[in-house]
Amino acid sequence: MKKYITILSLCVVVFSCNDDMEFLQPDPPSLLTEEAAFSNIGGVEGVVASAYNRLINFDNYGQRMMIAPDALADNLEIGQNTGRYTGEVVNTARDHINLMDDPGNPDGLGYSVRRSYNAYRAIQDCNLAIYALNELGLREEDAALANILEGEAKFIRALSYFDLMRVYAYEPGNEVNGWDRGVVLRTEPILGASDADERERSSNVEVYTQIRNDLDDAINLLPGEADNANFPNRASNTAARALKARMHLYLGEYAQAATEADAVLTSTTATLTDATTHLASWSAVNHPEAIFELAISANDWNTVDGINNSLATVTRVDQPGFANSQGAVKASDELLAAYEAGDVRLGLWVAQGADYFEGVKWNGELGDFRENIPIIRFSEVLLIAAEAKARSGDETGAQTDISTLRTNRGLTATTATGTTLTDLIMNERRVELVLEGHRWFDLKRLQMNVPKPADLGVGATLSATDFRILGDINTDYLSINSAVQQNPGY
Repeated sequence: MKKYITILSLCVVVFSCNDDMEFLQPDPPSLLTEEAAFSNIGGVEGVVASAYNRLINFDNYGQRMMIAPDALADNLEIGQNTGRYTGEVVNTARDHINLMDDPGNPDGLGYSVRRSYNAYRAIQDCNLAIYALNELGLREEDAALANILEGEAKFIRALSYFDLMRVYAYEPGNEVNGWDRGVVLRTEPILGASDADERERSSNVEVYTQIRNDLDDAINLLPGEADNANFPNRASNTAARALKARMHLYLGEYAQAATEADAVLTSTTATLTDATTHLASWSAVNHPEAIFELAISANDWNTVDGINNSLATVTRVDQPGFANSQGAVKASDELLAAYEAGDVRLGLWVAQGADYFEGVKWNGELGDFRENIPIIRFSEVLLIAAEAKARSGDETGAQTDISTLRTNRGLTATTATGTTLTDLIMNERRVELVLEGHRWFDLKRLQMNVPKPADLGVGATLSATDFRILGDINTDYLSINSAVQQNPGY
């Protein structure tokens, strides 16, 4: 055991191994020292906490995974020209989501460690935690806690691989010109240079199989919400089931998606907001609908971070209470037209001038533009259930589910059938989940062309077969793993 500890500590502290060891740098650096990581199970808790921490950085759910999918599609336009999202709104090649980027800086100098290769850093943390529990004997110290930590690690690993696949790969069955490459699959930790082998991208089927297996394990290992003292800020078995429902939806496995979604809806303690509470719910510390929500502490960023990079600063304009906020994006006319009369959700867009509506979902209510970020909400699971039922022949169930959402948003129930029903559900996804990272991926998974706002003057829609549907593999990553194939067109 001591040999592996020494190798790991050297790689973490002094970067004595090759560039692939970048993924080992913890945040904060003390997390993976010999004493913290391997002397007891408390060290494993620190490694899992580090994995959660990777998710909140600004190139992940802290900003880009929430905003870019709307900018890449048809929900957002440029508000104030700050240089942010200007390429995404017109789908410039290589202006995508870039979960694998080390921002032009292979050594990570000048950047928070969380910003570099953040999805794979989270995966590395998860692999380390699972390894320590099962190979170093730490499970014996507290079997119940070990199960929870392993469940959390497998949930985060599944979420990270799922997001990588959404950005860089086609869903199985949706391949264009037979391109079925997923991402590089690593389920063992990198403990030394010999572990950092160059390897090809696994197939999309292989990666989704791993995601499915991790979620099945997480469902069995994680506690229910009532037994999770940190719900919704730490994963529960309902969060894992909700993510599995989302995965089934993406894979077109609609009957399974409906089954998992219904199980979550009947067991979660999260509640659906109604027409009188929905707008105010976005100023709550934890959203009442949250099934999984990332908590961001004051130690995770400072005032400058918030003004420069937070969700609030990107979506809110400079005004009292949001001094120096950037207001980089605004609602497109097409998005605003998608709301029906009486829909309370339209109140989440506030006029700040002619043809300028800012989004007010993100309010930085914890101070310094800081707020918790709900990743999976009750309403999303309800929408998964409705869509999955509509696409698998249960139109009555779909009508019931979508009507439940609509009547809680100030709208009428529906008796629509066929394509009218599925179109209604997709529009509900658009207006309900805007600024939460779904629109682009919904169009992609359904192999739909991507319409663009008329105001952009870019003309035709983006074809579902266009190479820009997939993100490009960062050149820095290609330089450290020559076995990796770039996506077509780049």
